[in-house]
Amino acid sequence: MENIQAIEPRPPFFNRFKKAVGKYFWGYFFILPSLLIIILFKLVPLVIGFAISFSDWNLLSSPEFTGLLNYGRLFTDPTNTKVFGNTFYYAALSVPLNLTISLGLAIALNQKIKGLAFFRTAYYIPVVAASVAVSAIWVWLLSDFGMINTFLTSIGLQSVNLLQNTKYALTAITLVDVWKNLGFNVIIFLAALQDVPEELRDAARVDGASSSSIFRHITIPMISPAIFFTAVMGVIGSLQAFDLVFNMSMKHEGGPARATSTVGFYIWQNAFKYSKMGYAAALSFALMAILLILTIIQWRMRRKWVYGEE
Repeated sequence: MENIQAIEPRPPFFNRFKKAVGKYFWGYFFILPSLLIIILFKLVPLVIGFAISFSDWNLLSSPEFTGLLNYGRLFTDPTNTKVFGNTFYYAALSVPLNLTISLGLAIALNQKIKGLAFFRTAYYIPVVAASVAVSAIWVWLLSDFGMINTFLTSIGLQSVNLLQNTKYALTAITLVDVWKNLGFNVIIFLAALQDVPEELRDAARVDGASSSSIFRHITIPMISPAIFFTAVMGVIGSLQAFDLVFNMSMKHEGGPARATSTVGFYIWQNAFKYSKMGYAAALSFALMAILLILTIIQWRMRRKWVYGEE
C-alpha cells in the first residue's frame, strides 16, 4: 500500500503577503508614491464625484440628495444632443486624420535624410506647448485680420472668420487639435517602424514584392500594435476635448450657437458657470461609460487585426 502524504495547509494570507513584500520590498517601495497619487487624485475624486452625481449641489450650500434625477435629465436635456454630436464629430474627424498624417510623417522621418533630428523635434514641440499659447496663436491666425485672412484677401479671395462661423468653427478647432497632437503619434509610429526587421523587407524584395505590397503585408501588420495603441488613446483623448475648445471658442461660450460645445466643455459650464455640480458629475460619468464601452469594443476587435493578438 502506497504511503499517503499529508497535504500541508496553505499558509495564512498575512504570512504570504509578508513574504511577498519581503521579497519585492524595494519594488513596492518605489511604486508607492505613484500609487498614493493615483489613489488621492484619481480614485478618491472618482468616488466623491459618483456620490455628488446623485445630489443637487451649488458649491455653497449643503448637497441635497436627488436620487436618479440628474441621470434622468441626461435624456431630456436638449443641449446634450448638440454637445454629444459635436464631440463624436470631433473624434470622428481628429482620430483618423491624426493617425493618417502622423503615420505618413513617421515613414518620411524613418528615411536617411539630413536634419532628421531637427524635424523630429519640430513636430513634437506643439505637443509639449501650452494649450493656452497654441490657442492664442491660432485665434489670431484665424481672425479677421490674422495672417490667413490677410493672405486670402491679398490674392483676391473673400476673408472668413472660421471661429465665428457655425458651419466651420468646430472643424477649425479640430484641425488645430490634429496639428498640436500630431507629434506624439509620430514618435510612437517612428519607434514602431524602426522595430520592423529589415530582413523581412529584404526577403520580400528578393521574392519580387513591390513597395506597396511590402508596406501593406509586412510594415502595417508589424506596426499594428502601435496603430491600436494610438487609436485607443486618440478616441479617449478626443472625446474628452476641452482645453482648445475652451480657449478658442468665442468668449468661452462654446462658439456661436454652441457650434463648438463638446461634452467636456458642457461639463465645465454646468459645474463652474451654472453651479450645477450634481448634473456635471452625472455628465462626467455618462461620458466615462461611453469611453469604457468604446474601449472595450476596440479591445475585443484587436484580435482580428493586431499582430500577435490572435
